Amino acid sequence: MKYYFAPMEGITNYVYRNSHNAIYKGIDQYYMPFIAPHHHHHLKTRESSDINPANNQNIDVMPQILSKNAEDVIYTLRQLMELGYGEVNLNLGCPSPTVTKKNKGSAMLDDLDNLDVYLDTIFMASPGLKISLKTRIGYQDTSKLDALISLYNKYPIDKLIVHPRTGIQMYKGSVDLAAFDAFYKDIKAPLVYNGDIKTIADIKAIEQKYPKLEGMMLGRGLIARPYLIDEYTTGQKETLERFERFIKSLEAGLRETLKYDKDVLFKLKELWAHMYIMFDHSKKPLKHLRKAQNLEDYHKALDEMLECGINNSEEI
Repeated sequence: MKYYFAPMEGITNYVYRNSHNAIYKGIDQYYMPFIAPHHHHHLKTRESSDINPANNQNIDVMPQILSKNAEDVIYTLRQLMELGYGEVNLNLGCPSPTVTKKNKGSAMLDDLDNLDVYLDTIFMASPGLKISLKTRIGYQDTSKLDALISLYNKYPIDKLIVHPRTGIQMYKGSVDLAAFDAFYKDIKAPLVYNGDIKTIADIKAIEQKYPKLEGMMLGRGLIARPYLIDEYTTGQKETLERFERFIKSLEAGLRETLKYDKDVLFKLKELWAHMYIMFDHSKKPLKHLRKAQNLEDYHKALDEMLECGINNSEEI
């Protein structure tokens, strides 16, 4: 079983990935936040920095592309190949309304004829390049599930990552394991499960239910507990000392790459919206972290949070 770190826009850039990879073990590959190609074919500065091999040394990464235009995807694939990448992931799963209202991401699952043309154009133009897909089980509902599986089976997909919710569900409600069962039974490509993996018990449950999976992808659960896969694969419980090294390494990296302290503070606050669950009695220090107006305030609140002690229980 392989373990993949899901991309999270605004969080898992190369600064985060390198800090995490230096301290925590067990992740086989880190997926990058998506590149969104434009017709002018110039990548944003942020995107160029994130995929720059110099910023991803000694770490296995996967670039991801989100676009509804096959020609824009093909141009970007060639740019990535020139940088030395031999595999790319196409995002057909993003449920964000800012994406789906443009008929991108999971919204593309509503028109399977158009999706077929899209995939055919890309695969025909990209021989020798490994292409994986990240998908939902449908956009509005699962009425096209069987047709979607048949469509994917037409193509030499390197691996298929399935989040068993519809696009309009976002991250609400329960995952639809019955729909995932259909992929597990009928899909030809190596299959990766993604969705609601927050504890070691969750990991074990998915592995036991689907023993032939190629891998498992974790996102929000791993942001919340960055040690989760390390603990599962090594048995090592998280320590305060190790977590402090991680959060300080991350802050140092953000300070090196961001111009203003306020931007560093914003990124750290964004992380703590997830990570507070690691700590006992974290309500008060979390409130102080959220109210911090500068890095000095942040460090005082951080010390308060660390004094709470890490909760190594399985409950979230």
